[in-house]
Amino acid sequence: MVAAEAHERELGSGAKARFADVGTGMRMRYREYGGDDRVVLVLHDVGECGDVYCGIAKSLSERGYRAYTIDLRGHGETTWSREKRYSPSDLADDIESFIIELDLYVRPLTIVGIGMGGIVATMVENKNPRLVASTVLVECSPLAPIDAFAFHPLQAAAFEDAVGAVHALLSPSITTSDVDPERRNLKHVCLRALCTITRGSRRDDGAEALWRWRMDPEFYCEYDEDSVWRSIETVSCHFAVVYGEHSSRIDARDAELIVKAASMNAKSSRAYVVAGASRFVVEDAMADTRDMIMYALMRADDDMLVKNKQARTPELLGIRPLPQYATLEEAMKALAPRPVPTSAVVEEALRDARKDDECESDDDTHRLNNRTKLIQNDPEYFGFVG
Repeated sequence: MVAAEAHERELGSGAKARFADVGTGMRMRYREYGGDDRVVLVLHDVGECGDVYCGIAKSLSERGYRAYTIDLRGHGETTWSREKRYSPSDLADDIESFIIELDLYVRPLTIVGIGMGGIVATMVENKNPRLVASTVLVECSPLAPIDAFAFHPLQAAAFEDAVGAVHALLSPSITTSDVDPERRNLKHVCLRALCTITRGSRRDDGAEALWRWRMDPEFYCEYDEDSVWRSIETVSCHFAVVYGEHSSRIDARDAELIVKAASMNAKSSRAYVVAGASRFVVEDAMADTRDMIMYALMRADDDMLVKNKQARTPELLGIRPLPQYATLEEAMKALAPRPVPTSAVVEEALRDARKDDECESDDDTHRLNNRTKLIQNDPEYFGFVG
C-alpha cells in the first residue's frame, strides 16, 4: 500500500486527478497536462487506465500541447455501467460528452487511442467529424484478434499483494545487468505498473488487502471487424497509425491496408513504425513513440487552430440540439424578453449560487468551474441577458 501511495503522488506531480460528470451519466476521472490551445486526448487500451500514459501526456505538454489522460468507462476510477454497456459507441459517447463538459469543442482536437482506445477514437470522429482534427491509432488494427481489445484476461483476477504478483510474473533468474537504468530492476518496474492498473481493497475478515484490476470484472467491449474497417474508411480528418516493428498485433502489411482504407476520405493518412519495439511501444521506447505521435500531430496543427470561435458553439457543431417547441405560443413564451434584473436581485442570486457550489477540495472546484462559467461573470453581465 505504501508503494501504491508513493506511485500516486508521483503521477500527481504533473497534474492532479479530477472528475467530470458528463451527459451520459458517467463520472469520468482525468488528468490535464499543460495549458495550450491545442488539445490532445489520450485514450488507453482495455485493462488499463489513463495514468498508464501520463508520461506521454507530460511529454506532449512540454511540446506545446494540452494533453488529457482519461479513464474510460468501466476502467480506473471512472464509474462502471450498471447495464454493462461497454460498446465502442457507448465509450465514444462518453468522450463526446467529456468534450462538451470541459468546453473542449472550441477548436478541433486530436485523439490518440491505444488499442481499444483507437477504436473509440475513430468512433468519436465518425459521430462528429468537426470535433476532431486528427486521429492517431497506436497498436490498433481491425486485423488483430477481437479478444485483444474486447476484454482483459486478468480483469477478474485478485492478488494477495502487488509484490507477490510481481514475483509470480517474473522468474528469479532474471538479472539486473541491462544497460538501460530503467530496466535494471525489472521487479521495481513491474511493481510500478501494477500500482497503476490495480487497486487494493479491504477484506471483510480483516486480512491484508486484495489487489484487483482497476476495471469492471464484467467488462466486455463487443464489436466486429467490419465495423472497425468502416469507421477507419469514414474518417475525414488527418489519420495516422503507430505500431512497433516487432508487434504481434499489427505488421507492415496490416499498416499498409489500414492507411489505404483511411485514405479514402482522410485529409492525410500515414503509418509510423517504432523501431525495435514490440506491441508495448510505450514501455519499450516511450521517447520514440512520443516522437512518432508528434509527427502525426504536426500534420494537423493548422486544423487545430480556429480564428472564428463563434462558429464553434455546441449548437452549430451539432453536439447540443437547439430547443424545439410544439407551437408558436410555446416558443414565444420561452423566448420572449424578460425583465432586466436589478443589481440587488443579481447579488442575491450570486450569493445563493456560491453557497450551493461550495467545494471541499481544489479538485471539486476545478470540476465545477468547468461545469459553468456564469457565476464568474461580473453582475453587470446579467443586464444583457434576455
